[in-house]
Amino acid sequence: MEKIRVFFLIQTLDTGGAERQLIELVKALDKDEFSVTVGAFYDGGAFRDELEGVEGVRVITFGQKGRWDLVPVVHILREASRIRPDIVYGFMGVANETAAVVGRAVGAKVVWGLLSSDMDLSLYHWVSGFMFKIGAMLSRIPDLIIANSEAGMRHHISCGYSGRRMIVIHNGIDAGRFRPVEGAKEAQRHQWQVPEGVKLIGIFGRLDPIKDHRTFLEAAAILVLKRPDVRFVCVGTGAGEFADGLKTEAREGGLDGKVIWAGWVADIVAAYNAMDIVTSASISEGLSNVICEAMACRVPCVVTDVGDSGLIVGSTGIAVAKKYPAAMAEAWNIMLNWPAAKTAEMGSMARNRIEEHFSVRQMAVKTGAALIKLVRG
Repeated sequence: MEKIRVFFLIQTLDTGGAERQLIELVKALDKDEFSVTVGAFYDGGAFRDELEGVEGVRVITFGQKGRWDLVPVVHILREASRIRPDIVYGFMGVANETAAVVGRAVGAKVVWGLLSSDMDLSLYHWVSGFMFKIGAMLSRIPDLIIANSEAGMRHHISCGYSGRRMIVIHNGIDAGRFRPVEGAKEAQRHQWQVPEGVKLIGIFGRLDPIKDHRTFLEAAAILVLKRPDVRFVCVGTGAGEFADGLKTEAREGGLDGKVIWAGWVADIVAAYNAMDIVTSASISEGLSNVICEAMACRVPCVVTDVGDSGLIVGSTGIAVAKKYPAAMAEAWNIMLNWPAAKTAEMGSMARNRIEEHFSVRQMAVKTGAALIKLVRG
């Protein structure tokens, strides 16, 4: 039987949760069933080399120069006309609306990916809110909409998105890559010059308002008054002005010398292994890759109860209300006071939970089945 031709569209191949999920999905899809092309609006991207190394996957970029550069849409249409895909699959944001236009133009099925929950769009450029509303208006066009979280599906439907053809397929984590690694904890801490006996609490993700590093830092300022043996690690990069503002707030909040601004980390698995606790302080999430990756490394997590974050950690971690630094600090303190045996037990349970419920294989099998059904009925 002829392979199903899938043309994925995404804005960029830079580091990010959506980009990582696209790569994991593309790598894991059955290449005997699917012929895959990935098109990115912008050139370059930290993930491009990895994606180009995946056998059976073709990568093409369209050279978008800025938000208002619409020339790539013409190139995408031309490419779609050439490869004649069975499915045009938009992976979040404006890629969805573009997929609707391109898919209908070339007679392909249209699939949208929704990878967010209740985002506060007022924190971003007005175009983001505008396109969200356009998405709601156009949401009856796709033949299938795949949300990565139950919370994300509920939110989009409540905001006017059509739920008629919407399903949930959770993100998948490669537990073969994200795992406990012998010696990684000590090596990473040595690189960060962390003294022996110090506890590390980390937050992973771009420095962005939606990740709410401010609440994380406010909670840190509360905890250090009780636990001087704790240090805090911020892994990720962001816009210079915003990042500088966070660092200033940390100093003014009494955290001078208590926070490691790690920036971009080449060995992210070692960074997870170095932590005693990983925290998501986000005010909005769909299904957080960071939480799943940390749990796969047997690191217990404290999370804000947004999106499906509480569902992910289950009984292996602690969920607190968003924008509530005192509750976050208290949850950290509770976890740090666990006996070593309980910490180890919770870490093992966390990894088992990811392997059982949030694996790449499950994501790929479910997505593949949905796409096959869409094309072949």
